[in-house]
Amino acid sequence: MKIRRIRTLMISAYLTAMLASSLAPVRGDVALAGAIDSAAARQALQSAIAELNVGGWAPPVTAPANVTVPPAASVPAPVIPPADPVISQELMARLIKRTLASKKEAVIIAQLCAAFDLCDGTGDIPAKQVSTTEPDGKHFFSMPIREGSQDIIIALKRTDVTFVYLTDKSGKLRAAMILDPVAGDRMIPNEQAAEKFKAELRLFAKLAQDLPPTGTEVAGNS
Repeated sequence: MKIRRIRTLMISAYLTAMLASSLAPVRGDVALAGAIDSAAARQALQSAIAELNVGGWAPPVTAPANVTVPPAASVPAPVIPPADPVISQELMARLIKRTLASKKEAVIIAQLCAAFDLCDGTGDIPAKQVSTTEPDGKHFFSMPIREGSQDIIIALKRTDVTFVYLTDKSGKLRAAMILDPVAGDRMIPNEQAAEKFKAELRLFAKLAQDLPPTGTEVAGNS
């Protein structure tokens, strides 16, 4: 409604100015004559606009040209620590080669061997082994010495309790067991043992990074 009223007022003012500027006296009477005075029409239109502004119809306000928008604050990228190495085929091959070249004699005890279905449990089986001592205990990487064996046994000994994991060169957990002389030896589900097994893999993967590639001679036997 307000827009229609504005348009009506502006047209009315303009037409009034046109008519006023075209009237001329002829012998005491009023008659249409002469050209339209454009200046008078423009003045009448400006007066109409001024009247509208007084009534609350102000011209649009524009933002100052010198206003600047401050730049957005920069957020530093998060620092992501390097990921722990995983057991790749190459790292596993280095560990296997290093273990088989070891001069340290070891055995897989009959009880553990039978629990993992690696033997009938009537006696220990010979193995090759490497180990490392860390703040959380002593870690072992062992391989039974027998033809065609692909088995790998990884263990963590903490005081009197030993966590043992059966795997192979694929690095997949096949079975897990806890040797505990107080609470008793027991098999544990793979799902329950998965996190600790992965921790053992990460540890031996770090150690394997310092071993020579599988195409070179193994340095140092222990």
